[in-house]
Amino acid sequence: MEFRPAVPDDAEAVLQFWQESGASLSVTDTVEYLRLSIANPTGVLLLARKDTQIVGSLLGTFDGWRGHMYRLVVRPQLRRQGIGRELVARVEQLLRERGAKRIICLIEVDRPWATAFWSAVGYGPIEHSVHVGVLE
Repeated sequence: MEFRPAVPDDAEAVLQFWQESGASLSVTDTVEYLRLSIANPTGVLLLARKDTQIVGSLLGTFDGWRGHMYRLVVRPQLRRQGIGRELVARVEQLLRERGAKRIICLIEVDRPWATAFWSAVGYGPIEHSVHVGVLE
């Protein structure tokens, strides 16, 4: 298993991987936005690769105040083998190195397996109300 940061040329393969793995896609899940995200120096899209195939991904960003994690996706047939935990541990370390003292993650609460995973790795719900706006 190889873990490495994505490069802009990975964008199409990452999107295909997300689609094949059943990730919920949104308005920002395009090749152009993904390339912008990959090129952004405040973040990292870490990929897990087995042979030549992407089998996991996790996006981590640091805004100077908090670390954030998004888009944890593991190929369904390879789940529960430690790939997600390893991605989280590696992105946490990268965010710590950039100065993050706290990390929050975006979890789709309508996916109980996602909530259970994040709880198992130490991320519980926060007491605050979170509101999301979509700009178009």
